[in-house]
This record gives sequence, structure tokens and C-alpha cells, in this order.
Amino acid sequence: MLFEKDIFISYAHIDDESMIEDRKGWISEFHRALEIRLGQLLGSRPVIWRDPALQGNHIFDKEIVDQFSRVALMISIMSPRYTKSDWCIREVNEFYQACQQNAGFIVNNKARVFKVIKTPVTLDAQAECIRNILGYEFYGTDPHTGRIKEYSPLFSHTEKGYWEKLDDLANDIASFLEELKSLNGPAKSTKGATDAKESAKKVKNIYLSESSYDTRDARDSLKRELQDHGYNMLPFGQLPLVAPVLKDDVAAMLRDTQLSIHLIGNNYGIIPEGTEKSIVELQNEVAAAESINSKLPRLIWLPDNIDPVDERHKRFVQLLESGNLQQIAGADIVKGSIEDFKSVIHDKLKAMEHVPATPPVSPAMSGNSDEHRTRMVYLICDLQDLDSIVPLEDHLFGSGIEVVLPIFDGDETQIREDHIENLKNCSGVIIYYGYGSEVWLRTKMRDFMKISGYGRIAPLGFKCVYVASPATPAKQRFRTLEADVINGVDQVPITELNNLLSKI
Repeated sequence: MLFEKDIFISYAHIDDESMIEDRKGWISEFHRALEIRLGQLLGSRPVIWRDPALQGNHIFDKEIVDQFSRVALMISIMSPRYTKSDWCIREVNEFYQACQQNAGFIVNNKARVFKVIKTPVTLDAQAECIRNILGYEFYGTDPHTGRIKEYSPLFSHTEKGYWEKLDDLANDIASFLEELKSLNGPAKSTKGATDAKESAKKVKNIYLSESSYDTRDARDSLKRELQDHGYNMLPFGQLPLVAPVLKDDVAAMLRDTQLSIHLIGNNYGIIPEGTEKSIVELQNEVAAAESINSKLPRLIWLPDNIDPVDERHKRFVQLLESGNLQQIAGADIVKGSIEDFKSVIHDKLKAMEHVPATPPVSPAMSGNSDEHRTRMVYLICDLQDLDSIVPLEDHLFGSGIEVVLPIFDGDETQIREDHIENLKNCSGVIIYYGYGSEVWLRTKMRDFMKISGYGRIAPLGFKCVYVASPATPAKQRFRTLEADVINGVDQVPITELNNLLSKI
């Protein structure tokens, strides 16, 4: 059905009282900014309605309730006063009942109430019908004092967080309003509607797991970026905090997704009822099981400097890093910065969306024609080792190998893009461990874990660490299960190299 009004804002009057004379209150400013941003996204100004004369001691106005059947969605602005107001709680419940009489309260797995959390309140204090709805937190925590800081466009230290959250909310509402319109038949012939329909054709579902509080900013940033690229992000609402129900809900959502993404931080996360495992670990286990059943691709992110704060989380991280099948099935683990992880995600999505058809086998690629196929080895080295690698490079070239070296000139983005392309296209990789530090070596080896996430389809013929001079105690005890290790400190080991090259 069609709605006369797009949005009703439900709020407590005290939350719109301005602390600065002659300035609009928080609600009024929020209303104004949301209306403008939504208009920009939709291509037309939305109809947003609220009662500016609302007072805490007013008698409940039946005229407001009567209009709920003609309103597409409600924004419920949570605060301590809001949850203590019988008026506000009743508004939510009455809107919920009105929804049941038209399009329903849940449309395409999304609720018609959007919770804006101005000030933290407990779930128990909220109207029962919206407790499981994911909220938009317009506040942060001061890392030094632990105090809650509400986001406001008036103060520079919270302004950035305010506008980011408002943009997240506006984008989600715009998408939801377009979905509601699509249920009523063809949209009007406008540019905005055309763009929305074209975008809808490209949308794929991505499950972005709920994470611990310390990764919230990274998760929000990632969600925002993927939504900007047209992806539909799940879960849309708050996950239930009862373990069996949570597992069932997550499994159902994963069956309708093309990629599952998990962010692992320093904290273990909330522990639902009926389990001793956190919501972070439970989602990962359910996703691993789904990956075993349906080959669901997954990406798991661990920050470079991860430092679990309790023993349960240490155990969980150790299981991930040790390759425990119950935890990492179907997953590529990426350890690094969140920006590195974003690059891996985009490469993974490109590879998933552009899977090339299997080419016909040509005569040049069949039979014993391997000698006609150019084999390429990516020889990764530190800038200081460019002269030292010459004997190894000469041997590889003399064996019919095309040797590609990393580039060292250019901006950071160009260097990284070239590095990723080399990893995607080479037949094998050799890391030349000469003057590079142990940290440098670990960074390069982590790319072995990310390689399929970069979009590489075929496995590498080999992964090798070539230990070269100068000799150090660290090199003498170096060993790894991630790659072949060849000792070339004293001389080029011809036999070992030839055995390695026979793999490609």
C-alpha cells in the first residue's frame, strides 16, 4: 500500500531542549538534517512528521495514533526519559499494531521502526516489540574516562561521529523506503527511481557478523563502504541473545548470503544465554558449518596487534590461527590493518562477480606443450637486496622462468596494486629473506593467507622462503609450515631450486 507520510519521529520532549540559547534542540536539528540528507538520496523531499508540542505530561493523543496506519516507518529516539515515558512506549506499541493491519511490521527481513540511541538505555527498558532491532548509536565512549559522549553537530569533538551515523541511518532508510515503494508496483519514471531499480539488480547479500565493542568503528566503516557499493548487509536487526535462537537466525541469514565477513578484535564479545561462547565465536562457528555444507566463502579479519584481553578469547584466536576446521572452514584469514582488509574484500567480491568461463583447451595448452607456457615467479625482496638477488634471478631466468620483482617507486597505492596483481598472476612465489627484518618477512608471509581473498582462483604452484645472507641467529632457527624453506646463505642451492620449479 501507499503511505501518506514517510516517517514519524517518536521522541521525549526533554531531548529537544537546547542547552545553548537561541539554538535548535537535538531532535529539531536531527529532523532538519535527516530530511535534507534523505531528500538528496531519494531525489525528492521526504514527508517527516513529529509532534513539536509534545510534553511529558500530555494526555495520549488518539489523533496521532489514528495516523499511524498512513505512516511508512517510525524513528524511535531512545534516551532514559523516552523509556520512562508511558506516552513514548505506547506510541511504539500502537505503531506496531498499526503495521500489522497493512504491510506488516517486518518487510524483507527489516523492521519498520528504526531505533536511534541518543543516550544508552537497557534493552529491558525498551518496548518489547523493538528490543531485537539493531540501533544506531549516536554516542561514543571516551577512551580515557569511560564516560558516554553523545554525538552532536554543535561540538567539534563529536561532530564527525554524528554526521557518519546520520548518513548511515539516511542510507538505510532510503533503501527501505524504495523497497516499500517497489511492493506497490512500478516506481514513477524519475531518475532517482531508475537509479534505485538499477542498483537493486546489482545488490548481493553480505553477512557482516556482529562484533565486539572495540571493533565497532571498523565494522561501521566497512558496512558503510559496502552499502555504498550497492550490497545489502545482514543482519539488519539485533541478533537474539539466546544461543539456540541466535544460531538458527544466523544460519537462516547465511543461507541467503554470498559472502560472510567476521571481524575479530581484542575483546571476546557478549555471551548469550544458554552458552559459554561469545556472540562473535558463535556466528563464526555457524558460518563455518554453513561453509562446509554449501561452500559459502568467508573472510576473517584479525588486527596486526591483536591482544586478547581474557583467556576465552585467547583460546578462540589460537584456534583461528592454528587452522582449526570448526573455526576456519571456507575462510581466508587476513591479518593486518582494516584498510588492507577492505582491499581484500573488494578483490574477493570482484572475483566472485566476474568468474571467468572455463576456456576451451587449445592445442598449445594440451598434451606435452607445457614447455610453451611461460612460467612466472614473483620474487619478493627488500630494496636493500636488489643486488644480492642477481645469482638467484639468473638461475630462474636460465631455467625458463619469467621473474617479476616488486616495484619500489610510486605511491603506496600503486605499489600495493602491483603487488596484488603479481600475487594473482604468478605461478609461484619466492620471498628472498636477506636484509629484510623479521617483521618484514612476517608481513610478506601473511599475504599467503590472503591470496584467495585477493581474487586468485588457481592455487599457487609453490610458496617459498629463500633464506639468504647475511646469516643471523633468527635465520638459523627459521622454519614454517606455510611455505618451502630453502637455505641459500652460502650459495645458490641448484638442486633444491630445480625441485621447487618442477611444481609449476
